[in-house]
Amino acid sequence: MILNEIIENILSASNIILVTHISPDGDAIGCTIAMYKALKLLKKDVKIFIDDDIPDVYKFLPNSDKIERPYDKNADIIVVIDCADKDRIGNAQELLKKDIISVNIDHHISNTLYADINYVDTNAASAAEIIYQIIKLLGINFDSDISTCLYTAIVTDTGGFMYNSTTAFTHEVAADLINNGAPVSYISDKIFHNITYNKIKLIGRALDSLKLYKNGKIACLEITKKDLDETNSKVSDIENIVNYGRDINGVEVAILLVEKDDEIKVSLRSKEKVDVNKIAQIFGGGGHIRASGCSLKNSLEEAKIQILNKIKDIINEG
Repeated sequence: MILNEIIENILSASNIILVTHISPDGDAIGCTIAMYKALKLLKKDVKIFIDDDIPDVYKFLPNSDKIERPYDKNADIIVVIDCADKDRIGNAQELLKKDIISVNIDHHISNTLYADINYVDTNAASAAEIIYQIIKLLGINFDSDISTCLYTAIVTDTGGFMYNSTTAFTHEVAADLINNGAPVSYISDKIFHNITYNKIKLIGRALDSLKLYKNGKIACLEITKKDLDETNSKVSDIENIVNYGRDINGVEVAILLVEKDDEIKVSLRSKEKVDVNKIAQIFGGGGHIRASGCSLKNSLEEAKIQILNKIKDIINEG
C-alpha cells in the first residue's frame, strides 16, 4: 500500500522538506502547516518551502510564520502536497532534482505523477483528507493546531461543504477535527467574514467587467494590472472572485481572467455539465472537474477569446 510506503519513509527520515504550490490556497497552506506540526511532534527536522506570498487571510493559522521561500537545503525526503504538476511549485522544483526521495500527495485528477512515490486520491474532497489519514497512520494525536489547520483546508477546498466533491467521509473528518479542538466559528469568521476593504474594491472592479456569453451560459470576469494597482490589492486577493460568475442563475461556466506581469491567470468554475479540468489541460493547466485553472502567455483579450471559444465549442458539443 502506497500510504504505508510513505509512512515508512517519513518515519525513517530525519530531515524533511514540505512543499506546496504557488498561489497557495487554504488546502495547500493548511495541509503543509498541519504536517509541519505533526512531524515536529515526531522530533523531525522539518521545513516548509512555498515559492510565493501567503495570502493574509491564512496568516491566522498556527505556525504560518514557519513558512519560508525555497532555498538549498539537504534533506532525506521531500513531500509535495496538493500540487498536480511539479512546475506549480515554482523554484522549489529544484529540490526534486536532488538525490533524495520525493513524495507527491494530491487529489487533483490532472496530477502528472512526478515524484518517486505518488499517492493521488481523486475521490478526496481536499488534500486535507489524505493528510488527516497520514497523520493518523503516523500515530500522532491531533491537537488544536493540527485540527485548526486541517479544518481550514477542508472548509476552503469544499466551498464550505457545498461542492459536489464533499462526501460523508469529508464530514466525518471534519467532525473529528472539531472534537479535537478546531474552533469552527473562529475559522469561519477568519475565512468567510474577514474581507479587506481593498478586496471589496477589487470585487467591484471584477463585477464591473462581468459579461455573459452563449445565452447566459458563460460568465466572464476580468481583473487588470491597473485594477490591482488602483485598489492596492495582491494577486492572492482574487481567490473565490470567480464564484460570483458561477453563482449567476443560468450560468454553467465562469471564467476569471487576471492580468499579471508576464501572463494571464485563468480560473475556471462549472456547475454540472462542463469538465473545466479538460479545458484547463488544453492550455497547460489542470485541477478538478468543476474547478480548474491555467495560465496563458498572451494579452488579456487574446486569452479571453481563446478560452471563450473553447468553452463554446464544448457547450455546442453537448
